[in-house]
Amino acid sequence: MEQKRLLVLFGGQSTEHEVSCASAINVIRSIDRDRYETVLVGITKEGHWVLTDNLKQIEDGSWIMGNVSAVLSPDATKKCLYLMDSNKVREVSIDVVFPVLHGLYGEDGTVQGILELSGIPFVGSGVLSSAVCMDKYYTKVIVDTLNIRQAPYVMVRRNELQEIAQVVRRAETKIGYPAFVKPCCSGSSRGVRKVANRDELVDALTFAAEFDAKILVEEAIAGREIECAVFGTDTTVVTSRVGEIIAGADFYDYDAKYNNSESKTDTAPEIPEAAEKAI
Repeated sequence: MEQKRLLVLFGGQSTEHEVSCASAINVIRSIDRDRYETVLVGITKEGHWVLTDNLKQIEDGSWIMGNVSAVLSPDATKKCLYLMDSNKVREVSIDVVFPVLHGLYGEDGTVQGILELSGIPFVGSGVLSSAVCMDKYYTKVIVDTLNIRQAPYVMVRRNELQEIAQVVRRAETKIGYPAFVKPCCSGSSRGVRKVANRDELVDALTFAAEFDAKILVEEAIAGREIECAVFGTDTTVVTSRVGEIIAGADFYDYDAKYNNSESKTDTAPEIPEAAEKAI
């Protein structure tokens, strides 16, 4: 079997940089080496693309000191990566790209746009679905048009916080307490807080504004957190079984996701068959 050359992108400029590096380690360890030759490229927090020699460099963080820069060509006739070392430039053909990136400039359609231009097949969602699903406000707008039930919400823009008393009044009138305050375009629960009163709401709004110019205040729903993966192509869609998130904290915040050993995912939760099929 002829090997394909797989480009793995990791790191990135978002607040989830470290999460991406951890995810990349898991992905790279699981790649079938008989089928794929891997090329590893890390993106620093400043946005510099660097060729990485091996997995150990990602594990110890030394990859950011790499001296070979990488540029993915948007030229669809090339389907290649350019590697630059001093004054030398070499061209490396790429068969497929796995963007193991989280958050802004990774899951929001920006990298996906470059990959679409490059003409190289890639893992994950396309430009539109990536952009819409990264922005929680626009996700909700679309869900509203589809008449799917969801938690009530209020969208707040950062500049509106200059009149924060009006924002608080609007949120309390429509949402009340408890509520969640979330940056619209942040993942891994970065910038998210659960609030139970006015003082906590004000603090949470100010905090969320550090992450994004758009903020959601959303009703807290008491219930089970069920997830379902969807895989597919233009012609075929396959779903996984449902899983249930068991948070080791009051809610599934960043620490509960990545640092709390009591958090887990139940891959075979007790749930009525009809409910699982509906999900």
